[in-house]
Amino acid sequence: MSSQTSQDQDKIDEYIRVIQERILEPIQETEAKQYCTATLLLLFAAIDGMGKLLHHNSRAGSNQRIRRFLEYMGGGYKIHKKELLDLRNSLVHSAINVASFLSQTEMDSDQHLKKIGAAGFIYVNTRAMYKDFLDAFSRFRADAKSDLAMMRRAADRLEWREENSVNQVDIPTPTPPPPVQFIYAR
Repeated sequence: MSSQTSQDQDKIDEYIRVIQERILEPIQETEAKQYCTATLLLLFAAIDGMGKLLHHNSRAGSNQRIRRFLEYMGGGYKIHKKELLDLRNSLVHSAINVASFLSQTEMDSDQHLKKIGAAGFIYVNTRAMYKDFLDAFSRFRADAKSDLAMMRRAADRLEWREENSVNQVDIPTPTPPPPVQFIYAR
């Protein structure tokens, strides 16, 4: 592995670690998983972040990035990407679901991403979506290691940032983001 390839992989690994630690673990290990809106807001943030690394256009907007990662997830996510994007937008902009039926129970996950009801809304089971995201997340990690073009595209969207704070007397000192050196998606 060349030095550049190793550096590219290091950036991707760090970004994936941050998503794992700050988005996926809180869903799994906290009460967030009991709340459909909280789970989906976190998942859609991760989907947008991963879509940024995956989309062919570095200037793609969040809607394009989300659609791209939903396509990557495949199956019903690819088929229902418009409805899922509408759901995401309704949750992000008003924290109110007006676009689908939601549930986090395990016993009805066989209806996940199927249209139900007279209005034809899709049913989203947040536990099933979390599991499916984890599968796509793992696949992305493996694909980025084996596909050099994908690795370079993803790494080009990331940069290391380091904060070297100079303490000035008249400026309050904020707490820096941990760690001091962190990965940032451009």
